[in-house]
Amino acid sequence: MKKTVCLLLALVLCLGLTLPAAAAAEPADEQMKAVILQVKKTLGISDDYTEFNGDSYVWGEQTWWQLSWWKEDESLSVTCDDQGKVFSYERWFHNEEYRYSDKLHFPDYTWDDAAKAAGSFLSKVLDKNEGVELTERQDSLRPSSRYSINGILTLNGVDTEVSVSLAFRTADGILLSFRRSDAETFIVGGVPSAVPAVSAAEALPKFRDALTTELNWVYTDYEKHEARLMYETSLGWGAYVDAQTGELLYRQEGFRGYDGGKNAAAAEPEAMDEEDMSLTPQELAGAEKFKNVLDGEALKAAVMKEAAFGITEDFALSTVTYTAAQPSVDPASLGEGETPDDTVTAFFRLSKVLEGPEFGLTQERYDELLEEGYIPTVWKYVTADARTGEVQSLYTGYNGFGWKEEQDTTPADLPAAARDFLERKYPDWLSLCELKDSSRSDWSVPVDSYYYIRMEAGYPCPMNSISLSVNAAAGCVDSFSAEWDEELTFGPSGPVVGETAAQDAFLGCYNAHLTYVLLREDPEDWQSACRRVLVYLPDSGDNWVSRVDAITGEPDRQIRSEELTVSYEDLAGSYARKEIEKLAAYGVGFAGVTEFRPKAAVTELDMILFMLSAAGGQLNYPDYENADEETLKPIYREAMARGFISSTEQHPGRTVTRSELCRCFVGLSGLTEAAEMRGIFLCGFTDDEAIPAADVGYVAIAKGLGVVQGDGNGAFRPGDGAARQELALMLYRYLSR
Repeated sequence: MKKTVCLLLALVLCLGLTLPAAAAAEPADEQMKAVILQVKKTLGISDDYTEFNGDSYVWGEQTWWQLSWWKEDESLSVTCDDQGKVFSYERWFHNEEYRYSDKLHFPDYTWDDAAKAAGSFLSKVLDKNEGVELTERQDSLRPSSRYSINGILTLNGVDTEVSVSLAFRTADGILLSFRRSDAETFIVGGVPSAVPAVSAAEALPKFRDALTTELNWVYTDYEKHEARLMYETSLGWGAYVDAQTGELLYRQEGFRGYDGGKNAAAAEPEAMDEEDMSLTPQELAGAEKFKNVLDGEALKAAVMKEAAFGITEDFALSTVTYTAAQPSVDPASLGEGETPDDTVTAFFRLSKVLEGPEFGLTQERYDELLEEGYIPTVWKYVTADARTGEVQSLYTGYNGFGWKEEQDTTPADLPAAARDFLERKYPDWLSLCELKDSSRSDWSVPVDSYYYIRMEAGYPCPMNSISLSVNAAAGCVDSFSAEWDEELTFGPSGPVVGETAAQDAFLGCYNAHLTYVLLREDPEDWQSACRRVLVYLPDSGDNWVSRVDAITGEPDRQIRSEELTVSYEDLAGSYARKEIEKLAAYGVGFAGVTEFRPKAAVTELDMILFMLSAAGGQLNYPDYENADEETLKPIYREAMARGFISSTEQHPGRTVTRSELCRCFVGLSGLTEAAEMRGIFLCGFTDDEAIPAADVGYVAIAKGLGVVQGDGNGAFRPGDGAARQELALMLYRYLSR
């Protein structure tokens, strides 16, 4: 089970800089300068970058900035809001040496080190009332370039649905990326009180009204074609219980106007501190590009001058994005009189909800559309020069205008010709089916669709079904398909537990989890402002539950996918306990079992699985312990490719000798070719004469690598079977070099 460690950061806001309240009224270049200073102060960005570029865009009435720095072998990108608060950070090094390495060793920089660094970084970029609950994971020796750390943002100690991710370079712990999922989210209002008026125990029963239950045959073993009768149960999409009122509500309804934040105000920005901060020439040049650009209203006014566009004052402006041209040539290569491209392009959208007959609609048709629930809307997508307002491109879209004069959504009975087709195509299957659903799509051409499902003992079996669509005007078949399992077998069909009992069993798998969620003020507009609300959400923990056995009444619990972990309970008395436990901490060993059996002989399969786990393979030992030859083929091929074995011939239960383990480690080190040289190696054990001539080079190199040692008498004992704790000790020595 995944563990979580709550990194409740009692943070002192380290931003140190904020934009003045009047920043929105400043020219774009001055805004950018203030934002750059804020971000540099927060992140400690140096002045040694040689290039800079910045773009701004408006999303949901909120201005966002994309700032980029780069130099010869490195680049950096930051997304922040108009107060300079950092929402994402990406740093790239254009040097492959740090990105990939196939050399296995214990890392100098561990996942725990990265987690500590994450806490330090988060203290700089989070507000005072924000924290992050990081997900704990097992370390790995995988040849990877980065540690990925994930977590959930908390507010006032309460979980939110905002995810946070960071990545650190494994070579030296440098932060490569940071992102929070609420970037580009326009949030208004404060943070509601974290104290609920309704308890979790009171909230959980409320979800019963959101349950939907359907009694169907369901696969319990797909490969064996076995089905059982199940209540397929789910909670209505978006259901939550308001933690203050106790109401069961749905996200799609949007924000209900409840002011849960009346007792909690949003964090106020601190005064700007520009001490010791300055802008580099590159940053000043980047900000200069945005000098004299038109704001959104000025751009709209410029476009309105062209009457042919049909854009009038009552068009609403939204989503303005500014992008500066990127240099296509080196400025130093420009000829006399030539200047670099300093164009700034504006992309914006205008929309108008029609209040009368316009754009080709008659009064009669307009009235009809309103009566049918349509809202005729015209969209204008404009690309223009940000300084002059000259339009470069225009696209118009119409929404809510309908597709035809009359629509009929009532499907006809299946025409005789189509019925005849089905009976000829699926004579045996159709006789087992009933018509489950029929519908008509009549936007432009009337198309009737029919869905037939098999019935078994009076209950639906969705795994066996037939679909057909017919052009209702012409009577011809538009499409057909079937899903059918002729080998399907069915469990008992009764007696069946009641629906209420099934719902009780289902809800018994859940808890009500206190969470801050974001709800849009206008659920129809995905750019509208969001407000935070304290709610309860259903949480089934580490299990995923979607159905209840209709015969036994037991919920069908499925464990959510998890990363395999390695840990043992039988290491007491092993001379290699410390080494085995350190390997296990990095996911190296036998996953999926609790016994290491230190003194047991190493089998060929043990060696392969153990060594592949060191190379990053997530292999569950029980899956291979008694597997057939076909199942083992992939791991044997992988082991041979990595040099652990010299043949894919399978003898999984065969005991491996100490000499063979030496071959495995020499193969891992890439020194097989050297080990094959004869007559040049001296192993230095008291029983060198017992070492087969073909193995001498391998044993000598393994000894030189520090992997093997002699026993108390200085003997190697090449033909002895190796114990599991010996294998672990040898790998530990190899990784510690």
